[in-house]
Amino acid sequence: MKTTIRIRVTLLVLALSVFATLPQVASASPLSVDGILGYHSVRPGETLFCLGRAYKVSPWAIASQNGIGWMNAIYAGQVLAIPNVAWANAPAGPTCVRQFDTQNPPPVCRATYTIAFGDTLIGIARRFGVDVFTLAAKNNVYNLNLIFAGHSLCIP
Repeated sequence: MKTTIRIRVTLLVLALSVFATLPQVASASPLSVDGILGYHSVRPGETLFCLGRAYKVSPWAIASQNGIGWMNAIYAGQVLAIPNVAWANAPAGPTCVRQFDTQNPPPVCRATYTIAFGDTLIGIARRFGVDVFTLAAKNNVYNLNLIFAGHSLCIP
């Protein structure tokens, strides 16, 4: 009985010491929206490091921008904001497929749309043939379900 308790306590101390020595992502507030290159929808098998190599952006900056406390805590379907923080000495390894071009930013507004009562952001995006996340990013909409009638949207 005493041996079992000692083993459990030893394992607990060992686990806590391992977690204490893991590299931590900065817990500062997210970077400004002006420093966002674009948005990337995570696909199965992608990591912050392969995203960092694809966009030449620090994976720690991506984690910090998106409030990710553990570097392996991303999942397929998650949309990540890619900040404009250069990663100069990226090690070799797998590189993700880019979902947007960082060299040629999207054009300004091709149209302006005033939101009507009952409109949804997804419906507006479909109507104009625009990706809903691009539309949200261009108009600084952080909650896709929260838009207001009477506001104008820039259609990229």
